[in-house]
Amino acid sequence: MYLAKVSIKRPYFISMINLLILIFGLVSFPKLPVQENPNVELPFVSISVRYPGVNPKTAEDLLLKPLENELKGVSGLKEMRGSAYQDGARVFLKFSLNIKIDNAVSDVRDKLNAIRFPSGVETPIIRKINDDDNSIMSLSVTSDTLSFKELSDFVNNDLQAHLQTIDGVGDVSVYGDQTKEIQIQLNPSIIHAMKISPTEIEQNIKNQILNEPSGVLRGNEKNVGISTYSIPTQIDSVAKLPLNLKNNTIIRLEDIAKIKDTYADPVTYSELNGKKTISLDVFKKSQGNVVNISKNVKKMINKYNIDNNKNIEIVIVNDNSNFISEVVRSRIFELILAIIFAVAVVYVFLHNWRNTLICAVAIPVSLIGTFFVANYLNFSINYLTLVALTLSVGILVDDAIVVIENIHRHLLMGKKPLKAAADGASEIGFAAIAVTLAIVAVFIPVAFMDGVFGRYFYEFGVTVATAVLISLLVALTLVPMLSSKFLKENIENSSNKNPFEIKFNSKLDQVQIVYKNLLQKVLKYKKSSVFLGFIIFILSIVLLNFVPKSFVPEENNNVAHFNFYLEKGTNLNSSIARGQELDKYIRKLSGVENVVMNVGSGKNSSFSNIQYIITLVASGKRNFSKNEFISFLQNDAKKFLRSDKEKFMMNDGYPPIQVNLFSMNTELINEYSKKVIEYMHTLPKISGIKSSLEDPIQELRVVPDLLKAASLNVDPKEIFNVLKLLYGGVKVGNFYADGKFYEIKIMLPLLQNQTLSDLNGVLIPTKDGSSVLLSSVASIENIYSDAVISHLNGNNMMRITANYLGSDLNKVTMQIQEFVNSTKPFNISNNFSGNAESLQELISTVAYTLLLSCIFIFMVLAAQFESFKAPLSIMLSIPFAFSGSFIGLLITRQPLTIYSMIGIIMLMGLVTKNAILLIEFTQQKITQGNDVVSSLLEATQVRFRPIMMTTLTMIAGMIPMLFSKEAGSVSMGVTVIGGLISSTLLTLFIVPCAYCILNRIKLKSNY
Repeated sequence: MYLAKVSIKRPYFISMINLLILIFGLVSFPKLPVQENPNVELPFVSISVRYPGVNPKTAEDLLLKPLENELKGVSGLKEMRGSAYQDGARVFLKFSLNIKIDNAVSDVRDKLNAIRFPSGVETPIIRKINDDDNSIMSLSVTSDTLSFKELSDFVNNDLQAHLQTIDGVGDVSVYGDQTKEIQIQLNPSIIHAMKISPTEIEQNIKNQILNEPSGVLRGNEKNVGISTYSIPTQIDSVAKLPLNLKNNTIIRLEDIAKIKDTYADPVTYSELNGKKTISLDVFKKSQGNVVNISKNVKKMINKYNIDNNKNIEIVIVNDNSNFISEVVRSRIFELILAIIFAVAVVYVFLHNWRNTLICAVAIPVSLIGTFFVANYLNFSINYLTLVALTLSVGILVDDAIVVIENIHRHLLMGKKPLKAAADGASEIGFAAIAVTLAIVAVFIPVAFMDGVFGRYFYEFGVTVATAVLISLLVALTLVPMLSSKFLKENIENSSNKNPFEIKFNSKLDQVQIVYKNLLQKVLKYKKSSVFLGFIIFILSIVLLNFVPKSFVPEENNNVAHFNFYLEKGTNLNSSIARGQELDKYIRKLSGVENVVMNVGSGKNSSFSNIQYIITLVASGKRNFSKNEFISFLQNDAKKFLRSDKEKFMMNDGYPPIQVNLFSMNTELINEYSKKVIEYMHTLPKISGIKSSLEDPIQELRVVPDLLKAASLNVDPKEIFNVLKLLYGGVKVGNFYADGKFYEIKIMLPLLQNQTLSDLNGVLIPTKDGSSVLLSSVASIENIYSDAVISHLNGNNMMRITANYLGSDLNKVTMQIQEFVNSTKPFNISNNFSGNAESLQELISTVAYTLLLSCIFIFMVLAAQFESFKAPLSIMLSIPFAFSGSFIGLLITRQPLTIYSMIGIIMLMGLVTKNAILLIEFTQQKITQGNDVVSSLLEATQVRFRPIMMTTLTMIAGMIPMLFSKEAGSVSMGVTVIGGLISSTLLTLFIVPCAYCILNRIKLKSNY
């Protein structure tokens, strides 16, 4: 081959090329961010709208439906899910992957500007959904000397602001704090005596607290913006606000109200190990380096803890960088072990350190060179790229093994090293290129898989393809050049052979003779042998039904999320008391290090949701997994549940099983959902079953009697205004202090522990300045409504969610689907979301990718061999690999997950290698004038050693995964090793038979 000959003639040039690859890689490596997952821009956008005090049904009518009607016309929209709940609504949009998400956000913003929401609705919040929505660090802040309000000021005005200045930090959320607020507390007696309407006071204040753009002053040379600004900065300024009343009387606000610089009612509550605290969650930007962010946050915390004079203690409750660093260290360790094992196998076969080291050179050059491409494409060091490199170790040395083994064979013929290197590399070069391109043909489709999974696998596919292409370059340039310089001639006559080498070669020769004899017998029954191979494949497909299938195995990190849902409407104090009971119990469990309890930190900030962030001791210090701990906790803590309306939920509130039911008839969905829930209770390992239509919330609806109101001279709007002031308070403007804006609220004083009679006794002002009881102009209805109203593409939807702690998510999903298909009414449809939906999408995506990879491999081989028969023979090795993978998973009881599917994809390129080596050599001999059968038999003997060597090298590279504690490693290792073993054994016999059949060759008796 020309490239090999040029490399031998110009050793310095080739050395510098390979050295350049190393330098580029080494320079690029420190620039790569370290994180758990690849950087993926997901095609999801969420819009949330708050309308304080609104009930779910009203939120559906006033917020959700207008949003859906306007947003359904957004370009590229694939799916729209909406929900209305107490105090607001949310819409979740899924776009086509070809839509730029920034453009989608811009279109959404334009659509929202066209909607006219009622007064009091807060500005909609638009967010892109991505992996960075999960916090990377959780902190807790306590103090023995500061009051809680002072501690809140420190967190909000100091700590939070400093954390947000750290490079890579995107947002910092605070829980359990109290926010400063200026309260205007009206005196009911005075305003009643002066016959002043609360609405009149409210409007007066709003008209005086301003911060609004007022236009543009257009000059001859430039334009200058104009704004009207009247924001108070002193409490006295608020108290002295003049009120111009309807009777032309001017009074000061302080004459009719108390002005308080105080704190708003808490909306969240937090404890650390039973002690009241303020919790912070740190989120990263999309390109942020988790490890670097964590280091900088720790530096800041240490500075605070050392230099503070307020006795403030900042505790790191959870740090994802520890888990990520541990995973990275584990993967790097596995990578190093894989390299050592692979090199050891090469040495066992070649018995020569020179040959072995020349082969080993391919690994660092290929791996390190990959970092340059990764940096250029803005990749990161993450779980998938490290898996890609670990899986690639066997492949990287594979081309070098094939080349060095062939050079070794030519040396045994008595050739000089220079001649042996040139002839050996040239002879095997075509096969090496064919093998590499076949592997690349697999990973190009992987890099461009459809759907969200395609985005995640892009870095994986490109990383493997890059490493393999670099290894081919090394094998065809550096390996023959080094061989020509450092290998010795007459190695067969060397007196340095050790007993192990002699015995190993003897045993290998015996195996080779046995293989030759068996192959000759098998070739007499070619069709039967091929048929038997397919029977084995079909049986393995049947066995696949007994292999458990799951989406992603649970990571055995030391942080568990556990949610306790109380009855809707539970107030803050009651939730704290109930939460503390369970918190005390959890802290006593074995293996628990820290427990953070957050009340009101879940979706919609409902006090009925209590979240526990449980930090376990390191995995090496406990004899149970995180999954086992959660399973035990869910079962043993049932004694804390007081009704069927209270539930436990794991996985941070995002359960793996989500069954969605659709119908225009809400009552029908509600009734049918009870049957589905009843059936799900019969399935094993399912818990925490929860329906979105369960647990309705109570509401007191005030219905004005318009006739009575008119007769008593009461404006019905005034009823709303008074109740709003009394039971919620109304924002009338902002107050500026300490570099921040705080809300100014006007309100009426309220008694604690209010009753229905208190509500009936509220005084409503009349138009003439007097007042009447609410009960005289309105009735009060006690109603119950759904806590959450869900839509899919504008249609009614009901969701049933559940935890699943088993290993076969696919099986339980199919059981639920079969039940629904056989029992649901004709006007109800359904689908799955969550992990169940992701698993189905993954299976279909991988199946499509495998098919596409097969087509690509065939096209590459057909182009290289200028034939259809040879590629067809080679392609037969692929199904045999699946047989070993499926049987291996079944025997070891490992589930088929996203990681084992990665292994299956990897096998597509690996297993064709052996067949290519056989068929390529056979084709060479045929072109030299030999007949097909003799060429085939010679190929099996000549290629037997490199086939065994490369296969065992790849298996050795996968062995560390079998003993790894990282999620998915064992199933991935079993998949690849099982597939390699079965494909190698069957390829050595079935592929020669198939090649003979396709060429219509009959075996002669002398063979």
